[in-house]
Amino acid sequence: MELKERVAALQPELVRLRRHYHEHPERSWQEFETQKSIEKYLDALGIPYVESCKSGVIATIKGPHSGDKIIGIRADIDALPIRELGTEAYKSQNEGTMHACGHDTHITILLGTAKVLAALKDQLTVTVRLLFQPAEEEIANSGAAYMKEEPLVKECDRLIALHIWSKIPAGMASLRYGPVMSAADTFDVVVEGKGGHGALPHQTIDPIVAGAEFVTALQTVVSREVNPLEPAVLSVTQFQSGTTSNVIPGEAKLSGTARTFNKELRDAYPGILERVAQGVSTTSRAQIRTVYHFGPPPMINDKECVDTGRKACAKVFDQDKLVDWELQMGGEDFAKYYNPKCLLLLGGGFPEEDRRYPQHSPYFDIDEKALGLGVEYFVQYVLEWEKEVAESK
Repeated sequence: MELKERVAALQPELVRLRRHYHEHPERSWQEFETQKSIEKYLDALGIPYVESCKSGVIATIKGPHSGDKIIGIRADIDALPIRELGTEAYKSQNEGTMHACGHDTHITILLGTAKVLAALKDQLTVTVRLLFQPAEEEIANSGAAYMKEEPLVKECDRLIALHIWSKIPAGMASLRYGPVMSAADTFDVVVEGKGGHGALPHQTIDPIVAGAEFVTALQTVVSREVNPLEPAVLSVTQFQSGTTSNVIPGEAKLSGTARTFNKELRDAYPGILERVAQGVSTTSRAQIRTVYHFGPPPMINDKECVDTGRKACAKVFDQDKLVDWELQMGGEDFAKYYNPKCLLLLGGGFPEEDRRYPQHSPYFDIDEKALGLGVEYFVQYVLEWEKEVAESK
């Protein structure tokens, strides 16, 4: 049976799996039921595995003719702390938690890949390792930081992954050379003032005013200190202070994210935040402390990995459907792995543009026609790499 026929026959099962995982999302480092479900599926296929990083799984498909070359395929498995607002029958049953970034799709595609490759095991000339990684969304403490240290992962000659992308129409994909997604760091800011009566502000040091001034001052960094041709983001995403309307609080807490592809600018961000904080502290009299958390570095595709992937894509996607999608300021902890690697953006957008809600939206959903294409890409990549390994001997 041809690969496309195998995958087409698998489509109803892929839809069922994806909807199951979408209905039962679990947050970072809490993916224990997801882990059990993955293991149950692998057991049915006779694929051996080990548990990894508390709530992850690493499985291995090795046939009688598989050599010492190993390719790893990674899927992230966690969900986000978002209340789903969509109305589909398969919406989240875990209130306040949602697969709003498509990791349910990634789990499904890797399980579908496992099923196809298990059926082809006797023909495989390489070993395939399947990495079901927890906690991709935990920026400062993500799963890749731990799974990358596993000996089973370190011995992989290369890694591949994909990310479903709702803004790219289903049927299309992007496999860029070089940068794909930016570094994704976070920061916390504590503003310590002097609380008092809301009617007597002159007797206080208002942390809300100081915090607001910090937010405003930070907006000038990218617009006035960074080359306008250089992608960069400094966003304050949380501001918490006060408990009632007639009390000026003593403290405010802020947090946010910093994004860039530029290593020098990334290294400079902590100092920039501290400089802005000290300037606002001088003018407001509040004490301002900043703490910077380095997350995943920029996701940069390795050339040789993309070369192989493009050969696979030529057999999976129509000729005009493989595009160089624009650089993304979203982060991806797949970048943390040491191995040569590449990340494909898989189109998951509906034909109707108004249904293409962005990642992390409470209305996020994907066109399930993309599921089979993801499986086909992963399997075809393995087959193309097998040819390259054989030719290099």
